[in-house]
Amino acid sequence: MTRRVLVLAVSMVGFLGLTLVAEGPFSAIWEMGITFDPNGTFVSGIESTADLAYATGPVLWTSYSNFQLTVGYLWQEFGVRGDLGAFAIEGDVLFGPSTEDFLYAQAIMALSIAGVDVGLYYANLSDAVLGGPADGFALRVAGSVAALDIISITEMGARIEDEDFDGIDVVHSATGLYRHYETNPVVPGQGFTGEKVAVGGWSYGCIGDIRTILYFTCTGFDFFAVDLEDIDLGIGWLKTDLLVTYEVQTKSVALTPRIIVGDGLVCFEPYFAVVFGASAWEVDGFELGGLALVCAWNGVTVKDLTVFDPGRFVITTEDYGSRIESLEDAIEDGHEYYADYWELLSIEVVFDGCCGGTNRMLINTYFEEGSGGIFGWGMSYVEASVGLSMDIELSGNMTVSTTGLDALGLGIRLHW
Repeated sequence: MTRRVLVLAVSMVGFLGLTLVAEGPFSAIWEMGITFDPNGTFVSGIESTADLAYATGPVLWTSYSNFQLTVGYLWQEFGVRGDLGAFAIEGDVLFGPSTEDFLYAQAIMALSIAGVDVGLYYANLSDAVLGGPADGFALRVAGSVAALDIISITEMGARIEDEDFDGIDVVHSATGLYRHYETNPVVPGQGFTGEKVAVGGWSYGCIGDIRTILYFTCTGFDFFAVDLEDIDLGIGWLKTDLLVTYEVQTKSVALTPRIIVGDGLVCFEPYFAVVFGASAWEVDGFELGGLALVCAWNGVTVKDLTVFDPGRFVITTEDYGSRIESLEDAIEDGHEYYADYWELLSIEVVFDGCCGGTNRMLINTYFEEGSGGIFGWGMSYVEASVGLSMDIELSGNMTVSTTGLDALGLGIRLHW
């Protein structure tokens, strides 16, 4: 109990210190949202967040606070960012004041000199979080040799976020809210756990950019990937990207082609699953498990996601990007997804508002088999925000399913 009280005291003192001691330019973002549940408790949730920042010369100090109706003082985060010429520092620490627990901390130190970037990443996850206790660090070295870009990441108990790996989400199980960080401590201690080498920057024939990735752990080879971008098929308005991943330990191959039309106007992305033969090493072919079509033009984005194999692929929730993921990846990364819906039709419109503000409207419509709704309609999620100025924004959202109105939310966002 003494330790928890001390943690809470440090959180409050640190918060007051930022507001009273720090010098220099100050900025703040305050948001408040109220959620109504017509089928249960009238007011089902109230959330308030405060995001503060102070600049003291080249150093930026930040504070993030989150309060919930059901759990009280949910999160208190402190951060620091510094850019001292060739040297940069970054640090974050997260507390759970409602339970008086330390949750997570990370420290990043980076040095850029003579064309070589060196970064040291350290993180610590407490036993109050699922997956903890865990701690570790990683060393990233990046540079160029002739036309090649080479990146080496040595993992000593931690994995860092990049093109191939996610970071870590510290999730509050009761509310589903999370905080995302770059450094993920995967095991206790700092022994060698993995090495990744990525080489890119060369081209060959009709392929504009080739990148290869080799990753192995302390138990042996994990995967080898070849990422081919900007493949010229001889049609000026048509581009194709191709990512092939070969995993020996799981004996699987992942194939993810993308077809981009008109400089990003239309993106067509199929999701394939490998069909193996009698032997684990024999590939009979590829099964189309999902299909994504995205069209963007002049502030309007239309997205259609279709899952053909719900046993292997799912559609993630709005908080996780509303995209198709393999079920295995969604579970492994802790991403929330809709298990019952096989198709999403989404329309998003963004346009200028009053006095420098921005207006936004999002309509997500989900379909499921046996829903009883027209065309298999299962649920719709509508979200809208109106920028009254650059500093004031009003928002609202609602969820409607075959049972009626499920949730209604109102929010306000102030910036100064």
